[in-house]
Amino acid sequence: MLSSRLCRWLKGIVVSATAAHGTYWVWESAEQWESEARHANPDGGIGTGFIEGALATFAWLTLVPLLLWSGMRLLRERDNQLLVTMGSAAWIILGTQMTEGGVSRVETELFLLAFTLLGGFLALFRPTAPEE
Repeated sequence: MLSSRLCRWLKGIVVSATAAHGTYWVWESAEQWESEARHANPDGGIGTGFIEGALATFAWLTLVPLLLWSGMRLLRERDNQLLVTMGSAAWIILGTQMTEGGVSRVETELFLLAFTLLGGFLALFRPTAPEE
């Protein structure tokens, strides 16, 4: 039987990989939607594609924390504050490299792998209650 720490690490890796790839897929789809809206109506004015771009940004910023928290809760793990907060911060920092458009598919997968490994590492830590 797997030890408790190894099991929590594996859960953190699975949840982090799912959250990263899911969020990246949603963001990429919304960006494509924005691009199609701009190409469909090039003379549409300043606001063409604004809603699609706002949706892409909103998904980029909110899906990872939500998926990290809900994924660990579905796997019956509690005390995931460090994973959710630091994972979200790392996602934003790593994400700035991916969203600029000059990153190849291999580099994107390496960024997602780095996030996944960081998520597994962060899942190992639990807050401790102060001793009385």
